[in-house]
Amino acid sequence: MIRTITPPTLAGVLGGLATGYVVWLLAISTGDNATVGQWGPLVLLGSAVLGICAGVWGAWQRRRRKQAWAAFAFGLPVLPVVLTLAVLADVYL
Repeated sequence: MIRTITPPTLAGVLGGLATGYVVWLLAISTGDNATVGQWGPLVLLGSAVLGICAGVWGAWQRRRRKQAWAAFAFGLPVLPVVLTLAVLADVYL
């Protein structure tokens, strides 16, 4: 079965990615480079919780046939998790 990406779904994904990036920027702005070992794992934990909650909400929206909101929810935690892992890899490796 071939699925096409509709404009509302694409807008939902891009909106989720942008919102996740802004949330991540707000989360990391609380610390500085000297204390990254303290706030990095907390931001990663928060990102993981956001990912779990967004996944559950996205699955619920998909069952309700709200594809744009489901795409928003599935795109929301991607950048916070990836960027936090990149920061922690830079610090610890």
